[in-house]
Amino acid sequence: MGFSEDQKVYVRERFTDTDFTDNALTGFTFTKCDFRGVVFSGALLERCRFTACTFDFARLNDTLCRGTAFENCTFAAASLFVAEFKDCRCTGCTFAGADLTGWTVRGGVLDYCVLDGCMLRKQDFSGVSLVGTNFSDADLEKADLSGCNLTEAVFRNANLKDADLRRAQWDRTDIRYVKLQNTAIDLDGAVYLAHCLGAVVR
Repeated sequence: MGFSEDQKVYVRERFTDTDFTDNALTGFTFTKCDFRGVVFSGALLERCRFTACTFDFARLNDTLCRGTAFENCTFAAASLFVAEFKDCRCTGCTFAGADLTGWTVRGGVLDYCVLDGCMLRKQDFSGVSLVGTNFSDADLEKADLSGCNLTEAVFRNANLKDADLRRAQWDRTDIRYVKLQNTAIDLDGAVYLAHCLGAVVR
């Protein structure tokens, strides 16, 4: 079955030969669908829902995702060059190995996602929920994580040089071996970091 704008719900469909370039998709639901290698460049994905879908090697360059949900999807080796996620809900998604150059995330949720080893320099995550997200070995130099919920997030071996962590929420956050230099933190952050290092703020 091919893609039709008249059908709003798809389950276990393969779209590997479909080109969504500059398409506007609104209110579609995709479950366990295969989008490997598919081109979404310049597309608008608004109020759509993708559950357990595969976007490996897909091209989502300059894509605008607005109010869209991605649940347990994979984006291995996908290109999200200058893509924008606005008020989207991403949970349990894997972005490891993806090209996230110029990726913009404005508001919304990015919980329990995998971004380990990703290049995220100057990335603006301000105010985004990052509960349980894995940033191990990621490069977050000069990234803005101010006001983020970092509960259970993992930053093991991550580069946080010149990053902004003010007003972030800390609870069971893994910051082992994190690289800090000129990193901006507030008092709550300082207390949490001191506690992790075995020190006491008096």
